[in-house]
Amino acid sequence: MFTLSSSYQPAGDQPEAIRQIVDWFEQGENILTLLGATGTWKTFTMANVIEKLQKPTLVLSHNKTLAAQLATEFKHFFPNNAVHYFVSYFDYYQPESYLADKGLYIEKEATINKEIEMFRLSTMASLLSREDVIVVSSVSALYGLWSREFFANNRLFVECGKEYDVDELKQQLIRMQYKPLHGTLEAGMFAIHGEMLDIYASTDKHLRRLYFNDTKLERIQLRDPLTFAPIDTVNRCTIWPATQFLQNLDDLADILKQMEQELNDRVKWFTKQGMLVEAQRLQKRVMYDIKMIQETWFVNGIENYSPYFEKRLDNAPPNTIFDYFPDDFLLIIDESHMTIPQFQWMPKADRSRKTALVDYGFRLPSAAAHRPLWFSELTTKLQRTWREESLHPVLRTETKKTKTLFVSATPAQYELDMSTQIIQQIIRPTGLLDPITYVYPKSWSYELLNASIQKVCKKNPSLVPLLQWYEDHLQKNHHLFW
Repeated sequence: MFTLSSSYQPAGDQPEAIRQIVDWFEQGENILTLLGATGTWKTFTMANVIEKLQKPTLVLSHNKTLAAQLATEFKHFFPNNAVHYFVSYFDYYQPESYLADKGLYIEKEATINKEIEMFRLSTMASLLSREDVIVVSSVSALYGLWSREFFANNRLFVECGKEYDVDELKQQLIRMQYKPLHGTLEAGMFAIHGEMLDIYASTDKHLRRLYFNDTKLERIQLRDPLTFAPIDTVNRCTIWPATQFLQNLDDLADILKQMEQELNDRVKWFTKQGMLVEAQRLQKRVMYDIKMIQETWFVNGIENYSPYFEKRLDNAPPNTIFDYFPDDFLLIIDESHMTIPQFQWMPKADRSRKTALVDYGFRLPSAAAHRPLWFSELTTKLQRTWREESLHPVLRTETKKTKTLFVSATPAQYELDMSTQIIQQIIRPTGLLDPITYVYPKSWSYELLNASIQKVCKKNPSLVPLLQWYEDHLQKNHHLFW
């Protein structure tokens, strides 16, 4: 399944580290730490572990830049496997917030990067359709997606030789959030030209052109979306939803009724507390949102009502990319001493922001359920042996067989306490060692310093002219140093 492509072999401490990690995992250990010195090329060690364990892999990183670097390297190592980059798709993001001490409300502003959105949808599609998947993700992994089952059930599969009603295909594409072509052709659009149906899929940069003879699908072509030049011909294809946030509108009337009931309860509470401004503010906003959803199926900030659409009102953990992985997968947390604290604190910052919005009547209390995954929920979701204490009342009970590998040159105490084994990787593949460093006592002994300099000059005479120039320069310009 996973085949590592490399022109070089493990060296230095890498072979022993790889062997120990694989052996410990195969013996039943679930959490290990790779303590790898800087420059020992821990990424290559990770790639070898993936190849030997043959498990779908999720690699977590603490920032987008490092995640992009890791994804690039893994694509080089595994050219025939599905390697994906899964990070936030915002080029710019200003979350909705309220600064109570200043009485300042800040509306949400965001600029979406369409290409990164395509990467995210491609990641979800690969996890539902193949096993040889490596995903490199940032803290975006904690944030909610639509459920795995709903996303899978809303895909469109077409095959040559079968009968299809083109109008029904059109309605299905609209339900999948595809839009009829208008203006420039972009991902997530479709167009009907007589007996041809063009679909610009959301998961790659290919246009699918479906040729029909009345109701029979005769041919499927992959074309370049810019030049429309043919690339390949296939017998079947799967079209995935155009967005990761599909809304289930089957029981929309009931959902809107529940939203209005929560609004009425909250307005009564504000009125009872004498908070009339907050009551009026919430009444106006939510009623407008309900009307917009009813008429257009969308409103800005609709994610704040996602717990209703997902039927997740009991503050249960959100669906995330972790749910798209099978029960048995490999989790690698790179630079764990930086990544773990970030995954612990990001949800807390989100809760603080949402609490202010709810307390001052900008959002319903249920909006707080639209949140990232708590770290305690993550540890429970992955493995019971992650001994993180949790007081969360509605944790899911399923367990997984996840293998977790912390990777760091300076692992924190958390990783050391959680790991059953610490594997060291100190000697570099090149065999080069760090230079020996001497630390002299703070004695102000210039004689000792001068003697040390003379020893260095004897070993490396080329330093003598440099030191002489420095001494002459210092004497001529000594006034500048005082």
